[in-house]
Amino acid sequence: MQTPGRKGLAVADPRSHLLLWLTVGLGLALDLATKSLGWNLLGGPLEEGGRELSLIPDWLRLVASRNPGIVFGFSFADSLGLGASAGRLVTVLLTVLTSALIFYIFAASRPHQRWLHLACGLILAGALGNLYDRLLFGHVRDIIQITAHAAVGGVTLQWPYVFNVADVYLVVGVAVIAIIFMFRRGPDAAATKAKTRT
Repeated sequence: MQTPGRKGLAVADPRSHLLLWLTVGLGLALDLATKSLGWNLLGGPLEEGGRELSLIPDWLRLVASRNPGIVFGFSFADSLGLGASAGRLVTVLLTVLTSALIFYIFAASRPHQRWLHLACGLILAGALGNLYDRLLFGHVRDIIQITAHAAVGGVTLQWPYVFNVADVYLVVGVAVIAIIFMFRRGPDAAATKAKTRT
């Protein structure tokens, strides 16, 4: 039985939960599988005797890399002068808080907002995939590198970071949520527009 406060919200809708948790489960499985297969295939980082594998020459390659920080290699341990253990703890707490916020966004949405639910699922899958790595290995396993580059005004532009499937989920999920909130209309906008036409 739905409580009055939850009636009409995604948190009380079984199909919304199915989409969210199916996305999380499949996304998490794919991320962990690609990390494991990638590291086994490459044999670890280059500096430890590993190898690289070109997928699209001059565009994309696989190369193993350890990321002790969060997005784009940012490390709380280095930036805040924390030890490795304290920095890892801060990163884990931030991941948990972010995941809680994303679940709140899902819970407070409407059942028909499927794209929002899909985006929330992608973000949760990405956050949990990288959290798994941090807890088990003390770092995140990255394997994908964009090698394409362009020269503009004598400056070579190239994406400098190695990333993983979880990072792709996070970027796509955040972008979709941002677009949804940028272009959404207020709850009464449709009703107001309908009244003006009558």
